[in-house]
Amino acid sequence: MAKRRYGKKHSGGMKIALLIVLALVLVLAGAEGVLLYRHKHDGRFLKGTYFLGEDVSGQTPEDLVKKVTASAQSVRITLNESGSEALNGSLSDFGYTLDADSMKQALEKAMEQQKASWFDIAVALLGRKVTTLDAGTTWKFDEQTLKNKVTAANFPAERVASKDAALVSDEKTLSMVIQPETVGNTFDDAKLQSWMKEQIDGSLNKNGLKNITLDFPKELYILPSVSSTDEALVSEMNALNTYAGAEITYDFGSETEVLDHKTIMSWVTVKDGKAVLDEDAIADFVTSLAGKYNTRYHVRKFTTTGGEEITIPEEKNEYGYRINADDEAAQIKKDITSGSAVEREPVYYKTNSYDNPLYLKREGTDDLAGTYVEVSIRKQHVWFYQDGELVVESDCVTGDVTKDHGTETGAFPLAFKKQDYTLTGGNGNGAYATPVKWWMPFFEGQGLHDASWRSKFGGLIYKGNGSHGCVNLPASVAEKIYNNIEPGTCIIIYDD
Repeated sequence: MAKRRYGKKHSGGMKIALLIVLALVLVLAGAEGVLLYRHKHDGRFLKGTYFLGEDVSGQTPEDLVKKVTASAQSVRITLNESGSEALNGSLSDFGYTLDADSMKQALEKAMEQQKASWFDIAVALLGRKVTTLDAGTTWKFDEQTLKNKVTAANFPAERVASKDAALVSDEKTLSMVIQPETVGNTFDDAKLQSWMKEQIDGSLNKNGLKNITLDFPKELYILPSVSSTDEALVSEMNALNTYAGAEITYDFGSETEVLDHKTIMSWVTVKDGKAVLDEDAIADFVTSLAGKYNTRYHVRKFTTTGGEEITIPEEKNEYGYRINADDEAAQIKKDITSGSAVEREPVYYKTNSYDNPLYLKREGTDDLAGTYVEVSIRKQHVWFYQDGELVVESDCVTGDVTKDHGTETGAFPLAFKKQDYTLTGGNGNGAYATPVKWWMPFFEGQGLHDASWRSKFGGLIYKGNGSHGCVNLPASVAEKIYNNIEPGTCIIIYDD
C-alpha cells in the first residue's frame, strides 16, 4: 500500500491563508491608502486622532490652528445660580486666551511622533487606536482676570449670610427656644474660582470649543456651623429654662416698667450644665432703675401755686422714694429663681429710724401725684392739695426768724398725726407746754397745728411774734387738713 504525502497539501493551505490576509490588507490599503499617503506626504493626522474633543483625522496642524482661532472667539461661559444667570462672558473674560504659537508647535510635535511610529500607523490603518492630542499648551491663563470676574461682587443676587441656630426668648411662653438655622448664599471667592477653573479646563479638554454652561455648586455655600439639633445648644436651652416664666413688672402708680424675660435671660450663663445669674448685671439694672425713679435726696424742682419754679437742694429733700439696692437685687434673684411672672413695687426704704413713712404715693416719676401741703414763708400762706384739687388754703404764722426759730425749708414727709397733743420745749424761763387739738409733725419737732391763742394769721407776725418753728393755723383749717391728710404726705416749705 502506497504511503500518503501531507506536506504539499499543508503548504497549499498556508498559501490560501496568506492570500486572504493579503486581500484584506489590500482592501484596507485601498480604504486608508489616501489617508496614509496624505499623512506621510502632506502632514495630516492619522485616523482616530482627536483634539479638543473633535476628530481631526486628515487635518494638518495649520488647519487646526486656523479653525481653533476662529472658533475660540465665539465660546461663551455661563454660570447659573438657582435657575438664573449669575455670570456670563467669553473665554478671555475668564482669563483664557489662545496661544496659537504654542498650540501649533504642540500639534507639529504630535504629527512627528505619528510619523515616527510605524506600529501606530499600522494600528491606525486597522482603526484600532484612538489618539488624543494634548491641549494643555493651547491656552494662556491669567489668574487675576479669573479672580476679577468670579467674585461675589459681580453676582446680581444679594448675598445673605447663613445664620447659626440660636437661643431666643419667646415672649408668649417666657421661655428660651431654639431659632432654627438658616442657609444663606454667601461663598468663598477663592473656592469658587478654583472650581470654575477646574470646570472650564475639563470642558475645553473634553468637549472642545463649545459653550460652557455651569450650575453653581451648592456645596460651596457657607453653611451654618450650629444646627437646631446641636446637643450643646439643646443642653443650654434646657438649663436656661430653669428660669422659664420669670418676668417682673414694676408698679409706679398706674405706670409700670417691665424687666422682661429677654433681659433676664441675657443675665444668665450656663456653667457645668447649670444656669448662673450675673449678679453684676442685676446690680447694674438696680442702679439704672434707681437713677430713673429715686426721688429722695435728689434735687427737686417744684412749681408753686403762684407759678414760680423753685429748686429744693438734695440735702433738704427728705421726702420721696429711694430703692434699697441690696434688698432689691436679692428680691430680683428670688423672683427669677421662682420662674414665674410677678408684679410689685421696687423694694424701697419705706420708713425712717422712727418708723415714720418717707412717702405717700407716686405716678411714674412724679412722687407727689397732686397730693401735698405747700407753705410759703414770705407769703405766710398754706395750701393743701389732694389728687390735684385744692382742699383748703389759709394764712399762717411760721417760726420767728428774729429769734432764730425759723421754720425749716425743704420737702418732708408727714411723720404722723395725733389729736389732742401737748407741745413742749425750751428750758428754764423759756420752757413751754402748749396743748393743741390737731398735731401734724414733719421735721424735728416742727409741724402743722392749730393755734387757738392767735386771732390773726399772715402778714409779718412771724417776724417778732412767730412760732418756735411750727406752722400755726386757724383751728378750722388745721382740722380740715388733719381730717384729710395721710402720714407720708409731702410738706413743701420754701422762703419765696
